[in-house]
Amino acid sequence: MLKKRIKVDKQVKSEVIRDINEDTDQVKKFIIILVCVALIAGLLYFLTAKYLIKDNFQDETNTSSDVTIAYDNIRAGNLFNRPYDKYYVFAYDPTSTKAGYYAALLYNFANGDDKIYFLDLSLEINKNYIGEKSNPKASDASELSLTDPTLILIEDGKIKKYYDEEKSIIDILG
Repeated sequence: MLKKRIKVDKQVKSEVIRDINEDTDQVKKFIIILVCVALIAGLLYFLTAKYLIKDNFQDETNTSSDVTIAYDNIRAGNLFNRPYDKYYVFAYDPTSTKAGYYAALLYNFANGDDKIYFLDLSLEINKNYIGEKSNPKASDASELSLTDPTLILIEDGKIKKYYDEEKSIIDILG
């Protein structure tokens, strides 16, 4: 009976050892899979940081991305309500072929004492105010009809002078 019992004990031990070996194999496989997934996730993180963002691994040159508001650019709807008593508004299309020429004239003019605002006629919000014929007698924004280029002198919220011919604008700005 003792031999039988020893034989049974050996069988139980071998089954327990086999079960333990199978369990440890499963744990090992799980840990290996977990490590592989972590490595792949880390690799993807660094690759996307390098190629999509491109700033994390590059030279630390500090480029300023400060936001500045251009107070000199206005919309046609705000043409009559600027905080100055007297100012000029130059309406033109900066994508036109003469835009560089106008910019040179405006640079010299803007360095003087007169305040000047720029109205970009190429913007979608200002397209409703472009017309075939100018309206120099407009008293508010709904009556405006501008051509490219137009220079307007506003005094006390009203149009004082209106120039829509290129020669007269060059004479005033030049």
